[in-house]
Amino acid sequence: MKIKRITITTALTVLCLFAEAKIKPVVYYNFGKSGNVTYAVAPDKLKPVTGTGELTALGRPVFYADAPGNKKMKGEGGLLFNGDGDGYRLANPFGASAENQVLEVWAKPRHDGVRGKDNRSTQVVVANGNGKEGYVIVRKGDKWQLISGSSGIVTIGEVAEDVWTHLAMVVDGEKGSVWLNGKKTGTFNPTKAIASNFSIAVSEEGKEAFYGEIYEVRYSTFITGKFDPDSDFLLDYKKIKEQSKQRLTERQSLVRQLEQEGAGKEIVSELPNLRQQKDWLIEPVESQCRMYVQKSDDGVTSMFQLNNGLISRTFYVGENLACVGYKNHSNEAEYLRAVKPEARICLDSVWYEVGGLKEQPELSYLLDSWYPQLEASDLAFTLEKVETGMPLERYPWTRKFNAVSTDWPAKGLRMEMTFVPTENMPAVKNVKVKVIYEIYQGLPVMAKWIEVINENDTNIVLNDMECEVLAVNQDQVKRIHVESDFSFALVNADIEGSALMHYAGTPKIYHVGSSTTRWTVDKEYNTWASHNQAEDKFLGFPHHNLLISTLPMGPNTRIGKDSPFKSYITFELLQDSDDRERQSLGHRRMYKKLAPQTTESLIAGGITSHDEEKLKSFIDQMSELGLEQLDIQAWPGVSHDNLDSAYVQLWRRVASYAKERGIVMGGYELQVASRGRGKEVDCIHPETGKTGSLFGQSVCIASQWKDTYYPKMWEFFDKTGFMTYNMDGPYHGDPCASTVHPHHTGLEDSQWQQWKTQVEVIHELQRRGMYIPIPDWYFLNGQCSTGMGYREASANLTPQQQLLLGRQYIYDGTWHKIPPMGWMTLQLVGFYTNDPRVGLEPLCENLDRYEQQLIQFLGSGCHLTIRGNRLYDTPETKQLVSKWINWFKEYRDILTSDIIHVSRPTGRDLDCMMHVNPFIKHKGMVIVFNPTDRDITKEMRLPLYYTGLKEKATVITSDGNKQRFSLDQNGELILPVSIKAQGTSWFLIEE
Repeated sequence: MKIKRITITTALTVLCLFAEAKIKPVVYYNFGKSGNVTYAVAPDKLKPVTGTGELTALGRPVFYADAPGNKKMKGEGGLLFNGDGDGYRLANPFGASAENQVLEVWAKPRHDGVRGKDNRSTQVVVANGNGKEGYVIVRKGDKWQLISGSSGIVTIGEVAEDVWTHLAMVVDGEKGSVWLNGKKTGTFNPTKAIASNFSIAVSEEGKEAFYGEIYEVRYSTFITGKFDPDSDFLLDYKKIKEQSKQRLTERQSLVRQLEQEGAGKEIVSELPNLRQQKDWLIEPVESQCRMYVQKSDDGVTSMFQLNNGLISRTFYVGENLACVGYKNHSNEAEYLRAVKPEARICLDSVWYEVGGLKEQPELSYLLDSWYPQLEASDLAFTLEKVETGMPLERYPWTRKFNAVSTDWPAKGLRMEMTFVPTENMPAVKNVKVKVIYEIYQGLPVMAKWIEVINENDTNIVLNDMECEVLAVNQDQVKRIHVESDFSFALVNADIEGSALMHYAGTPKIYHVGSSTTRWTVDKEYNTWASHNQAEDKFLGFPHHNLLISTLPMGPNTRIGKDSPFKSYITFELLQDSDDRERQSLGHRRMYKKLAPQTTESLIAGGITSHDEEKLKSFIDQMSELGLEQLDIQAWPGVSHDNLDSAYVQLWRRVASYAKERGIVMGGYELQVASRGRGKEVDCIHPETGKTGSLFGQSVCIASQWKDTYYPKMWEFFDKTGFMTYNMDGPYHGDPCASTVHPHHTGLEDSQWQQWKTQVEVIHELQRRGMYIPIPDWYFLNGQCSTGMGYREASANLTPQQQLLLGRQYIYDGTWHKIPPMGWMTLQLVGFYTNDPRVGLEPLCENLDRYEQQLIQFLGSGCHLTIRGNRLYDTPETKQLVSKWINWFKEYRDILTSDIIHVSRPTGRDLDCMMHVNPFIKHKGMVIVFNPTDRDITKEMRLPLYYTGLKEKATVITSDGNKQRFSLDQNGELILPVSIKAQGTSWFLIEE
């Protein structure tokens, strides 16, 4: 009886204690005392600190001297599991499926190449039962998950590699929840049964092994409703409170910093949201670029906005920073539908987000009321500070060669946001990321780029990056023009484009490249309505509404303490209409302001000769007629690395002779594209491993060729005085798989490094004040012109064919180019042929055709080269050419202004070129052509809206007559014209 009484008393005491206690540990395993020498093999059997249930080892787990927080400082450690089957197992599970329970574990995953690459791979951390009956906490790719028997899978949170992480699941009554570091992150339905298994670091079958360390595992029960997450987990709550207090202090400091004075900064009680009343395409919008900061109500959150009166971008600061608004104030359209990170970067093969907030409940729209519930990721770079300043000079440029008068750099405001890693990102400790925006006065454009700064002593590799991640409202996808200065020939190519039509098969993506702008489906956006295939096509696939700005390949570049990384620059132009002319005109105005060298205008003479006397005679004619640029054309052109004394002295004499007459000069060379320079320096084809390129055999300009050719070229320019860079085939996009070239490591960085080299060359050319007519598309890095339309065979067509085709080239080429950005050639002699039908020699016998081409090309405002052996042969010819060159110079400001596309030439009726510029005296110029064999009298309908004229316009004819016309409500002019067969007339439009 005495023994029985004691037993009953003990049982009652335990029950009483449990009734008073919040949580009762059933079994508790602590591996900190399982060894004391790192890499010593762990015991075959492990007993729990609390409870019963001896674990049996599978494989060879080892002890490792590491533990969470202050446990490590006390000399404790954990078990390291190698991911190959090491683990511990017990045949029986703990508890019952229906009881209240807490299963928690401290784990530290190690990097195994899985995260961000293979999200299908599963690693078991701890299992009570199995995936069908029971609970299993796993790592799957870059996520922690709980498998709740047959009832489903719930995400616990993001995996922080090499960071101790507390993972837990709680069943309280009929509700289940998951927790990450003491924070509730999701719910689940409890399982109905638990299979006969309890295992650590492996599954029931000894598979799906965990790679990393585990410090402790505990299974507990509690009375319904009595579990307290603020005290009952295996957490250091004191440290959590200290960290929370520290984060609060940091946020308060950030908010105070935001509200301090700074360049272009203004503190306001409410962010502005005014509609822009002016049309920026016809009226100057002079609103100042501002960073408006809304005075914080609570001292721990903030709102601020970049705004230039035309567009604005709004940011919310909570636990981290997020862009929450992107608005066009011309039509009050909101572009943003969801919060995304400011950028994403892949460092040492691991992806990290920069800024951004999580847990937006719906991604098709964003409510202001949701801001307080948005949460930061512990694995995202976090905002540290925001600074402002003036826009940077992207490359050296001074106004020259008849360029428009403009500010350089463009007036505006720069904002730099610095982000730092959290304590859960040890692999990138001491790495900072800057996200930089620029906004410009009078232009609905924002520029954005990122910089990565490594303050560690060891290098890191930036494998990949996304410099912009923007969740766009579906109806605005077609109303945002996005391009970057990472541009050349193939980067903007498309396998269905005309530039690749002569290639057989389908080129690989790293051959062809692609724009840095990608529109894709947002995998997190699951509530948009799907359509049938016809509707998708008719609607333009509206669900492709996630904008990502990223490189086609790479950059895969090393970043050291003394070598910070700067990305390419993404430019975003917000459009306020679907009208093609209006959208393309906006694009052209962007170039005009942000790449002002595209307005440089020169009339060139081209000749194929190395004969000094012939060249000087040609220069004399150029000088008499007022031409401004001499181009030594193919073939043989000029060899810029030929420093032979006689060769250099020849070109120095010729250049000096031209300079004395106000003429700049340069010469053609096929420099990179389609020109092999030797197997040691040529591009290596990625498929064959041998020399070979998609675009002919090209030299790799990240090879040692760079170290020999370019220094010689600069010396050649210095010694000769050449002032133009007439290069065919600058770097165009060929990749290179060489691993021995000194300026790139392999295929992945070959495009990035070659592009950087070419950009450096163009920037140096601008520093020297040179004119840069090259093919490809380096306009946002300093290029001046490219082909208006590029087809060499057209140079061998008859002059009559070249007339109408030339106007078609101009019509098509000026949708996204202002006239001086496109070059055209007036062929006085054949290019690849001596066929007399091609040229205009003798010139005096072809004056009509010569005049027609002069009017056409000069009237277009393009960069014109008159190519031949002479420019005139009789006084009459000279007088004719001089007349039209003088006419062009008199009206150069309007002739080099934008073209409005009235109608594409067909040869069946009148066609015209109409230039507009609302910001100068000459608001418009119309040149009308009659390509037919009959005289035509008709009324032409001309859209004058973009001249800025309203209600009335004055038209001045070529013979000086003036007439006042009324415009209709659409700003259109009805102009009566009479043009003789094969004739031309021009009309100047003023107020």
